[in-house]
Amino acid sequence: MLQYDLVIIGGGAAGLSAGVTALKNGIKKVLILEKNEDLGGNLNLFIHKGFGKYYLNEIVTGPELASFLVRDYKSLNGEFKVNTQVLEVTKDKVIVYVNPNEGMKEIKANAIILATGCREKFTGNIVVPVHKYTGIFTLVSAHRLINLHGFLPGKEVIIVGKNKWALLLARRLLIEGANVKAIIDNSSSGFVSEDETEIIDGFNINIIKNSRIIELYGNERIERVVIQSLDSGEVETVDCDSLILTVGYYPEVDCIRKANIELDEELVPEVVDYETSIKGVYATGTILNGESGFEISGEEGAKVGKIVSDYLKKYVY
Repeated sequence: MLQYDLVIIGGGAAGLSAGVTALKNGIKKVLILEKNEDLGGNLNLFIHKGFGKYYLNEIVTGPELASFLVRDYKSLNGEFKVNTQVLEVTKDKVIVYVNPNEGMKEIKANAIILATGCREKFTGNIVVPVHKYTGIFTLVSAHRLINLHGFLPGKEVIIVGKNKWALLLARRLLIEGANVKAIIDNSSSGFVSEDETEIIDGFNINIIKNSRIIELYGNERIERVVIQSLDSGEVETVDCDSLILTVGYYPEVDCIRKANIELDEELVPEVVDYETSIKGVYATGTILNGESGFEISGEEGAKVGKIVSDYLKKYVY
């Protein structure tokens, strides 16, 4: 069985930053396992500026930061496998993975960093009947459709949102020629803060606060929605050809269940200085912070890379 000093599960901002930092700190045999076709994770989706200050001393777009991290990781002789799904992590730090080239394999690690991130919840967690019509997307799937594949989800769009990622998507849709009919703010206290106003400044985005969708209409594709104000109870009907939903996120922890790592009630690994309940197994990035950690996951990954380097030098080297 092959053995590595450090195996990082997840090749997004947190995983790449941890890998680069570990290699720069003298850790020799580092491997990243990434389930997607390319390294970079969500950095490849978010093409607005807001990333990289911790690494480049300037703010760049997500893909730009990803390109720098991948370049540096490769130049430091970091190893990686893409299209690779981790199936299981044991408490003895044995990792079982599968990919098209090798089939199912087992490797051993002296230390592991969980940078698996978070994923959108199933749309069954919301009350909108999403399977009734076509033209209904989740927030990240819409980002992916536009930024990676170059397609618009629709031309007349309604977004149900609760954070600035809905605003960023709206801005992108407008730039690409779609008409954002409204953003329905379903957050508890309103998500458009002073920091977010510049995102919508000049775009004339209609934000409907403290409201919810109570009905959908259409033939095969969605054609209109009925929106109800939670304050007055009044309803209005808005025509659209697509509906984008913020459904929330939960941490990617499926592969660690057999390791019996302690999780809180939200299934987030419980950590002390990023170390989980198993010695030598660490967690970082959006697996801990969810959507609120998108922009800082790289910085946290770099911190964990240094912590793990110190651990390996103390107990292994």
